[in-house]
Amino acid sequence: MRKNRFLCLLLVCLLLLGMGSAYGEENKPESLTVICTTDDVSYFEYAGALFQEQTGVKINLVSQNYEDTKTKVSTSVAGGVADIAYVDVVWPAEFAAMGILLPLDEYITPESIADVIPATIEQLKFQGSTYGVPFANNGKWMFYNKKMLADGGYDAPPTTWDELKAMSIDLQQKGICKYGIAWAGVQAEGLLCDMTTMLSAFGGAWTDEEGKMAFNSEAGVNALNFMRQSIEEGWADPASTTYTDRDALDPFLAGDTPFVMNWSFAWALSNDPSQSQVAGNVGVCLIPGTENVVSGSVTGGGGLGVLSCTKYPEYAWKFLELCLSYDVQLNGLENCSTMPCLNSLFEDPAIQEKYEYLAMFYPQFAYAKSRPAVARYSEWSNILQQAISSVLIGETDAKTALDTAFEEIQPLF
Repeated sequence: MRKNRFLCLLLVCLLLLGMGSAYGEENKPESLTVICTTDDVSYFEYAGALFQEQTGVKINLVSQNYEDTKTKVSTSVAGGVADIAYVDVVWPAEFAAMGILLPLDEYITPESIADVIPATIEQLKFQGSTYGVPFANNGKWMFYNKKMLADGGYDAPPTTWDELKAMSIDLQQKGICKYGIAWAGVQAEGLLCDMTTMLSAFGGAWTDEEGKMAFNSEAGVNALNFMRQSIEEGWADPASTTYTDRDALDPFLAGDTPFVMNWSFAWALSNDPSQSQVAGNVGVCLIPGTENVVSGSVTGGGGLGVLSCTKYPEYAWKFLELCLSYDVQLNGLENCSTMPCLNSLFEDPAIQEKYEYLAMFYPQFAYAKSRPAVARYSEWSNILQQAISSVLIGETDAKTALDTAFEEIQPLF
């Protein structure tokens, strides 16, 4: 009897040792390789040091300019030499379709993303699966010149685009501003971001509930017409058709326009006296909506995905999860100028007191929409950029341009 009990105990121990070999130390990597942009190195150095302290696994960083990152990810997967990669928010569909990224559905739990702002993770999904988690947040906001509005007799910013138009024309007529607003209207990705914002503000969307393209709807036509008419009517800067996202900010910094729709970097830049004529007079509000829509915006930022070539997906996920932690996100905010992705950081009174813009930025995320998840996104984007640009420069009308673009993109699906 004792001999049998001893043999049973020995068998259990051997079984447990075997499980440990499969899931424990023997399956533990010495290091993981993370592909990131040069802009994010300090963020991941901190997270890597923390990860090594907690797990004993070293994080090796491979960094390059943003422009070279997409190619670097693709070639690294082909060579099987990386585990984790930076994922721009318009790459998940393409990377998923090419088999570059692993879906994270088996690792993500409701608890692991409970504190994450929903819009920041929604943009990293494709066909019902999640292919990345956010580590850096962004979006577009409406920045306005508080002094200009006060000088014009206004005590609050506009809540609808019609109000912004009326206010802009009034301030022009009073000699307070040259133009009301400037768009990021040059044929580039920034134009798609402005269109995403306007499309959602006018009650439309790039796709319908079934995921089919629907941008040539009445809402889409109305949104694009509004942008074009603002230039034709003279209350929007006519040079908008030549402006990138960054260029559109310049008239605001010079005190020529009371409004600008831009990314989070505009806050620090517009409040820097060495670069801005309006420092100290900058307010932030929800991007205006329309009659039945409160607001609209576009998501941005960056994510992390697990590469399909990794031999250690569980540990790769652990690193992604760490990058979503309060500690890493707070360090990103304090030392890397990275906007957090966690509700708790935006809602913390002490954090709000230290970083006043967070409280102003936070409400906009409830109305932020992502650009569509399209496997051949670059081709899709180029077609839409050309269509929208043709309307803004007056070559064609909004309905014709959007209908034509709708037909041109069909072979992409």
